[in-house]
Amino acid sequence: MATRLRWVSLGNDDLRATPPAIPETPARLKKPIARSGGAAEANGAQFLTVNGVRIHYMTAGRGKPLLLLHGWGTSLDTFAAMTEDLKRQFSVTAFDFPGHGGSDMPPATWAVDDFVELTLGVLAELRIAHTSVLGHSFGGRVAIKLAAAHPEMVDRLVLVDSAGVPPPQTLTRRAKRLASRFANATGRLGRLGQAVRGAIVRRIASTDYLNAGPLRGTFLAVIREDLRPVLPDIKAPTLLIWGESDVDTTLADARSMEKLILGARLLVLKNAGHFSYLDQYGRFRLAVIPFLND
Repeated sequence: MATRLRWVSLGNDDLRATPPAIPETPARLKKPIARSGGAAEANGAQFLTVNGVRIHYMTAGRGKPLLLLHGWGTSLDTFAAMTEDLKRQFSVTAFDFPGHGGSDMPPATWAVDDFVELTLGVLAELRIAHTSVLGHSFGGRVAIKLAAAHPEMVDRLVLVDSAGVPPPQTLTRRAKRLASRFANATGRLGRLGQAVRGAIVRRIASTDYLNAGPLRGTFLAVIREDLRPVLPDIKAPTLLIWGESDVDTTLADARSMEKLILGARLLVLKNAGHFSYLDQYGRFRLAVIPFLND
């Protein structure tokens, strides 16, 4: 059994490599980029269609294949600096999930498995038989289920501030759940009831939910799925990278994943939050590149 690496921090040591410049625009994208249809206009944009859904994607570099899966409410643009760096050693592929970036909306309410099937379709269209996978946040959810259900396709797995472990049931969360049920019941009582429901929802709902627009049903279906039962099915060597100050997917989530994924290693980056790969890219790359090349 592989040795586990717990709470490794690279601290504030001098970096041994100069990271590429990191664009400020995507560094803190929190608002979902939901679209009602169509695709983004962009120079050099590439598109393919999977099961009737038009997908915006990019490929760059040569070498071992590497698939990048972005988080909820962002797009492949958040990987721009990483791609510029890693394409020197890897054949990098990234795409916008349906409802994000330049891709079309999903045709119905989707669960995580639907995004996995979409990912398999993209890989098939691009004739990628197997690849290492790096998933951030929601992209980590998709990467987890892909690696668990299709181990033959995933060479190595990097989960960065990944979602998938449900938050603890605190008194605050229980209160919000009760308020949500009350709001739904009140919403059936005509116009006044709907107004009351709207006020309650705006008070208790997360920013991601409020900004999800037509993706709200999909957002709820995704976050309600507990991925802990499938974590032991992951066979690929796995590296977990977490920001020490991540409040969206906490270090407790990382520790749960480390315990449940055989041989998983955990790297904690100081002075980093939910977008740890942007907050501390130099230290991030010092861990990721050797791992992917191992």
